[in-house]
Amino acid sequence: MRLSPLDPLYYAMLDRAFTHMSEGDDAEAARWAERAARAPGAHVLIAMIAAAAQAMAGDEARAAAWATVVRERNPALTRDDFFRSFPIKPEAMRARVSGAARATRF
Repeated sequence: MRLSPLDPLYYAMLDRAFTHMSEGDDAEAARWAERAARAPGAHVLIAMIAAAAQAMAGDEARAAAWATVVRERNPALTRDDFFRSFPIKPEAMRARVSGAARATRF
């Protein structure tokens, strides 16, 4: 199936990062998260996923760059907002994402 780049939810269909995060494939999670965050119309929360995914993959510079994008787009967003929007249930994954979010200072 091919997605139309004109679809307003195109970014959501690209974001397979959580699947890869849950499987421990952080490099692939980072790749998908960035792809989704760069898609036209991507919500700022998707940039938060990209920041966390890059931190989990060990790329501090890219994580910081995405965190800067988040702060520029909405300086009021916090980790609490992130977890309200994405209520990650598996505690181990939630802890990993929370640690990555803390490392990127959002």
